Parts: sequence; structure tokens; C-alpha cells
Amino acid sequence: MSVETIYKVILYPFINESLASLKAMTNLTGSAGEAFMDNVQDFRFKGYAVCSEVTGNLDGVIMMHHYPETAVSIGNSVCQSMFGEAYEHTEMTDDLRNALAEWGNTIVGRSTDLHRRYSLDYGFSSPYFVEDLSQMDQYLDGVQEVVTVPITIDGVGRYYFNLLVRSVDYQEGGIKREESVAIENSHTKVLAKDSRILLVDDSAMIRKALTRFLHSLGYSNIEEADDGSGAVELVKSNPPDFIFMDVVMDKLNGDKALAQIRGLGSNVPIVMLSSVTDQLLVNSCKAQGISGFIFKPIQASNGTEIIERYLKVAD
Repeated sequence: MSVETIYKVILYPFINESLASLKAMTNLTGSAGEAFMDNVQDFRFKGYAVCSEVTGNLDGVIMMHHYPETAVSIGNSVCQSMFGEAYEHTEMTDDLRNALAEWGNTIVGRSTDLHRRYSLDYGFSSPYFVEDLSQMDQYLDGVQEVVTVPITIDGVGRYYFNLLVRSVDYQEGGIKREESVAIENSHTKVLAKDSRILLVDDSAMIRKALTRFLHSLGYSNIEEADDGSGAVELVKSNPPDFIFMDVVMDKLNGDKALAQIRGLGSNVPIVMLSSVTDQLLVNSCKAQGISGFIFKPIQASNGTEIIERYLKVAD
């Protein structure tokens, strides 16, 4: 398969979404260079990476990796955009790791949704963060081709997209990034300030950001769960008045937790959050009675306004 074909059919949605998400989540701008074939024997990891395993018609790994200084700069910018305060770390921290992982989640979620829409029949794992240089060889096992696309960020540096290909059976098709529009909440009664609000997300960073938005609106009675199963148990033991819940989580996804919560007979208002814009998923959640669906990213510049829009319950 030619570099051009691999780039356009498989890598292009990731490149396009990474640049769009870079702008949306950091206010930084970047541009993609020409795709080229890397030498598999000489290919080596250059720093930190966000990876996603690929299965199905494509067997391999999507790898977005950065030189350390670029990773730190992007992480600082994601945190600053999300929390509305300056971040000036000079070395990798847990906050920056979480920020890079959240950026990666947004990119992979939206990119893989586009792949599914065009029936390319690939599966992608949840993104994971890698920073140990000794781990590189495991990703090269069985790799036949490495396609590399350099991304230059204005005033910051460079990161790279790599597609490590073991085997691939592609289908041609046009792919473009589509803007998502959140489902509007039609409820009219504002949620009381002393209401109990449950935040369900496996990203501590997202829970932290949502908590800040809620505090700025005067809501302080907040509980957290890092998985859908935890949300179900809390609904059973001490039902909240409102829930914000992520869709893609490690143990039990939010759409499955939603089904279990409704199966308990609970009508608690639930707003779903996700970087995945799959209309089938959205419609499935709507059919189970949600109060809204927020498409990530969500950040300091618009987070409070978006959250306030959904803090309403039916009469």
C-alpha cells in the first residue's frame, strides 16, 4: 500500500482531528508535514506517546508521540485552557500526563467515530500513555511498515504521528471532520443549589474541571465516581439529584451504566459526556431518557456556560 493511501484512508482523520483539537483545547496552531515511510529497523521512540491499538482490517498501532519538551508544553497548554490558570511545569507531572491522555482520548474518540461512519471496519483501543523508552521494541514486533507524519506547532516545537502497520486491508472512502452539536436540554426548572450532583468519569482531570465549573455556579454538594459501576452503586445506595457521566470508561461504559440505572427504575437526570460522536450511541442514550449529551472538549472558556445549560430538571 502506498504512503499516500495509508495517510489519506487511515491516518488523515487522526491528523486532522489532532490539529482541530490542538486549537480547541490549547489555542495553539499547527500544521502537518508530508507523510513518509520510516525505516522499521531504525525507528525509535523519541519521548512521550499516546497510543491506540488497532485491530480488524488494520492490525497495528496508532502512535502520537512527542519530544519531552513538546509534551510538557502541550500538557501545560491543555491544563491552562481547561482550568483557566497558568501552568508552567518544566518536567512531566501527573497533571500533564492526564492532560495528554485527555487530548489523546478526544482525538482517538472523534477519529475512530469517523472511521466507523465510513465502514472502514477497524477497532481502536482506549488511548494509553507511554513514557518508558525500553517499551519501544514491543510495538515494533511484527511491524512491516511505519508511516510518519510530522506536526509542527507554531512557537512550541514538533510532534509526530506514526502508524505502525503489521497488516492492513483498506477500503477507499472520503473522510472529513464534522462538527458536533450537543443535544439541547428542553427542561425548564433550574436545579437547586443544594442538590447532590454525581460526576462519573475515569479521568481525574475531567472530574476536577467539572467540579470547578460547578463551584463557580454555586454547587458544592458534589460526589465522584471513576467508573460506571460506581455510579450504579451510588444510585442504589444514595441516589443523587443529577449525574454527569462519561461514555467510554475502563470497567463499565457510561451507556451501559445508564441502562442499568434506568433498569433500577431511577429517573435521575443524566447528561452524557464523550468525545465519540457516533449517532447510534447518541440515539441509544436518548432512547433511555437522558437530559443532554455534551461532546468534548470542554474547557475554561465555555465549560461553565455549557454546564449551566444542563443543570435543569423536569417539573
